Amino acid sequence: MGRWCLVVILAITTASTACPAHADEAPPAPEQVTALSPELRQAFRAAVIDRSTSPNARLDLMMAFLFDRRTGLGMQYDHAATYTVEQAFRSRKANCLTFTLLTLALAREAGLEAYAQQIDDVLSWRQENLHLVRTDHVNTGVRIQQRRYTIDVASDEILMLAPPRAMSDDALLARYYSNRAMELAIDGRPLDAAPYMAMSLALDPTSASGLNNAGVLALRHGDHTAAERHFQAALERNAAHGGALANLAQFYERQGDSARARPLQQRRDRVSRRDPFHQFITGAQAESAGDLRTAVQRYRRAIRLHPGEHRFHSALARALLQQGDTRGAIRALTVARDLAERDGMTPYQAKLDLLTKRLRD
Repeated sequence: MGRWCLVVILAITTASTACPAHADEAPPAPEQVTALSPELRQAFRAAVIDRSTSPNARLDLMMAFLFDRRTGLGMQYDHAATYTVEQAFRSRKANCLTFTLLTLALAREAGLEAYAQQIDDVLSWRQENLHLVRTDHVNTGVRIQQRRYTIDVASDEILMLAPPRAMSDDALLARYYSNRAMELAIDGRPLDAAPYMAMSLALDPTSASGLNNAGVLALRHGDHTAAERHFQAALERNAAHGGALANLAQFYERQGDSARARPLQQRRDRVSRRDPFHQFITGAQAESAGDLRTAVQRYRRAIRLHPGEHRFHSALARALLQQGDTRGAIRALTVARDLAERDGMTPYQAKLDLLTKRLRD
């Protein structure tokens, strides 16, 4: 999973015209997804397990082993790297889903109490192009006595409305198979994708995101009956799931059934009006298009819905500054700074000093 660990399709795409006649890639078994190779196990034992019996020390040593390029794995983030643990070890690349699989396996190898965590809705952007993406997100939790720790490869680049909650190993593995299914489908290989999606639904048949992805894949196969069933099932699990609402509404529109599409569109609109992420995204889109008035309105609505997010206030400050409202920008950026400092970050003070100096001059 932002960096991003899940593929959430918000629009229906047509079936590929260049699909292979047979499947070439069989999904690995669940135990193969999480297996530590003898080479990785030996390296981890030498770097972590044999050096200390203290749980806290082992956690620190594990983090060094993961990221140190000279003495450890030197793992690199790659949003497209939906890999097994062994593939991550060989490539030294992982997205947040793969990183969670890897850290979970290693932490348990070290005797730590580790578990996967999910955040149902997060927003992130890729720094190279400021591309906003929203999806589910996963990370690893570790409990040592009464203290809980979170290991997250994307913590600085995601925005979330609720804290993470524990998830089962089966649910985590289901996301791996669902991710791979969607990657293969997007790559024009829906027949390869099908067994991955079947494995995902077998492991976690209640996931709204998994069911939504299954609906998209069914459309790739031209199975409209299954697609409709999966989208409806996703909405039974989560009535506010934006992807399933959009997909089912568009499905009915393409069937010429506006009477069934319209209530879904209206429902999605109601959900969007109460959704700070939607307001923030549409504000960013308006800002990129030069519509600063709409951008300011959307950013302010996002703030009303979720006032504690410093990045909402920072975006408002940026839009106000482009409108020429330096005083308003300073007020918004001051709030952003105070909120960020509360979370132990100090990214805004230099900008505030510059704006204040500009106003005085």
